[in-house]
Amino acid sequence: MKGRIHHKLSGWAVALALSLTMACAAKAQPLSAQPFKIIVPAAAGGALDLISRVLVNSVSDQFKQGAYVENRPGANWVIGMNAVAKSPPDGYTLLLVSTSGFSINPHVFKNVPPVSDFTPITTTTKGAFILLVNPKLGVKDIASFVALLKANPGKYNHASNSATTKLLSEFFKSQAGVDYVDINYRGASLAVNDTFMGVTDFCFVDYGSATNVLQDRSLLPLAVTSNGRYELSPEIPPLSDVLPGFSVDGGTTLFGPANMNRDLLTYLHGLFTTALKSEDVLTRFRAIGQIPRGADPQETARDLAVEVDRWANLIKEKNIKLE
Repeated sequence: MKGRIHHKLSGWAVALALSLTMACAAKAQPLSAQPFKIIVPAAAGGALDLISRVLVNSVSDQFKQGAYVENRPGANWVIGMNAVAKSPPDGYTLLLVSTSGFSINPHVFKNVPPVSDFTPITTTTKGAFILLVNPKLGVKDIASFVALLKANPGKYNHASNSATTKLLSEFFKSQAGVDYVDINYRGASLAVNDTFMGVTDFCFVDYGSATNVLQDRSLLPLAVTSNGRYELSPEIPPLSDVLPGFSVDGGTTLFGPANMNRDLLTYLHGLFTTALKSEDVLTRFRAIGQIPRGADPQETARDLAVEVDRWANLIKEKNIKLE
């Protein structure tokens, strides 16, 4: 998979298209005064939880539509995702999850529900990962960092801290033609701390987890993984400057159960895209390294299909196992 990303539709992408088609078949079922809930398949306090609560508050304030967040952590997000997949498609139970919930997790973890069990509503945020390097390495830019790794295969250590950063690291190795040791950590804060202490030499972390480092410059923010400059830190170059086409999104997506009807889907999409345009949401998202997006269901499905193929091919090529 060197130097290219496969774009042909996988089985997962076909399932997404079928989900959207079936969503158009039924009669409208508008929401009543009954509050709906967003299930977050992760513990309270993390980025997914914060994004969900900001959206719920905005929807409640603007539309007087009751809504709340319910955390269902555990089993690599499977518990929360299953709870939504098994719910009726009436709009009262929704799922907010990172893109990796469908593009990565089904390929490396067991019992993840298929994307055909869900209806995409909107891409809620786009994000980026950032490459943080210990200053003691003596590199000044991406090119010199890649050159250092190429000259010393297997010598340096990377602090992986999630399924996504592990796969991102493998993608970087593949595209840059380098090799190093991945050390797994339970969370970005631990990865950042050990990179600062010199236990590891560098780490990819989500942008929000790098906020303090960007302020105190204790680690060198060498590059971002966005497609072009990331608007929250335009001074940091993208990896694509040296590795053309390299792009990894750290965004989030809102789903409902499969077979949600078209009018209900349109209504929910309108609720959340309106919320995403508010200044309060923009400010709160920026504080945690996220940018509101609001893509329509079809664009959301297409974007996810590209991500599914990218990671499925890499996982197969490298025979990656995370369990």
